Amino acid sequence: MLSALGEELVRDRRWHALFDLRLIEARFAQGLPVVGETGVLPAAARDAFEERSRLACLEVGWPLLEEGQVASAWMYLRASAELEDVASRLEQVASTLEGREDDDARRLLEELVHVTLWEAVHPPLGLKLLLVHNGTCNTVTAYDQSVSRLPPARQAAAAEVMVNHLTEELIANLQSDLTRRGLKVADITTLPGLLEAAGDPAAPLGPHVDVSHLHSVLRFGRVCTDAGILQKSLDLAVYADRLPEELRYPGDGPFTEMAKASRLFYGACLGEAIEEAVSFFTEKAALGPAGSEPDAATSRGPLEQLATEYLIVLLARGGRPAAALEHALAYLPKAGEQAASTGLVPPVVQLAVAAEAAEPGCMQRLLDACRERGDAVTFAQALAVGGAAQTAHTNSSSD
Repeated sequence: MLSALGEELVRDRRWHALFDLRLIEARFAQGLPVVGETGVLPAAARDAFEERSRLACLEVGWPLLEEGQVASAWMYLRASAELEDVASRLEQVASTLEGREDDDARRLLEELVHVTLWEAVHPPLGLKLLLVHNGTCNTVTAYDQSVSRLPPARQAAAAEVMVNHLTEELIANLQSDLTRRGLKVADITTLPGLLEAAGDPAAPLGPHVDVSHLHSVLRFGRVCTDAGILQKSLDLAVYADRLPEELRYPGDGPFTEMAKASRLFYGACLGEAIEEAVSFFTEKAALGPAGSEPDAATSRGPLEQLATEYLIVLLARGGRPAAALEHALAYLPKAGEQAASTGLVPPVVQLAVAAEAAEPGCMQRLLDACRERGDAVTFAQALAVGGAAQTAHTNSSSD
């Protein structure tokens, strides 16, 4: 009877009812009462019941998603499917929105944005949908309210969407402006090329995009490590540096001089003008020479701590891992201390591994620092990483 009913529900695409039926079948298979509480189950019976429940979620969740019932599908897939699989299928569902303006399309868009962005299943897709249907302003706000709460590694792909979008918008607007001025720039499709065509770099230029959007995207891009995105972020910062003085609004933390600080940060991450960037962020962080103890008379609050972290990040990305390690050991909070954090600084053991490859002895400096601080966990982690590296080297030599 249950089997026959299941076939009928599948045929009629009554997915919610099918799920209820599958739970009844799961109870029946384990010899449990088909209604009411199951009581405490033996481990084997509990595991079997949970597995059948998971499979039931998949059985009804995927068809619901294919039908565009995104919210209902996510209710079943949330705990049963791999996030990557759901994200991939959401892209297919989103593709059906193209050219549609009906009520069902608006409902689908709302559900897609909720699941992709606010449930963090596929933030880049959510942002792309918002950019197309709601515009840049709403998307920037949504990023701040949703994506910015994710770990930096998960933010990166979403930040790339915003950097690419604003770059394209700026290029189109700047190209149009320069054309109106009589300049032949139709074949120039890069921001640096257009800025060069615009003439005197000391002459104010713009704005060609909303300055608040520009500042937001320059902030979003800091989580990115892809060289192409860092270059585009640098180009945006160079443009920001050419805005009229009255449009140079202050930024956050060490980026109060938003255009200059962003230009130096992104440039250093790409290996450009590192000394100037180090000097700038060292001053913002109120630090002494690398490796020295902070001046006890100098007030180093959360803003200085943020500047310190950005300094370490640009050193690590810019090819100076040993200097990044020295600053991390000297100035980052010790275990158990609270401080404002960007979340961008690589783990200190990771810094030490990179630094050791450039300057042998850096791993030992980390081990010594751990002994002084009584940081047994980091000490063990460093030894384990070193042991794994030595094993790999030994195996490679024996091959």
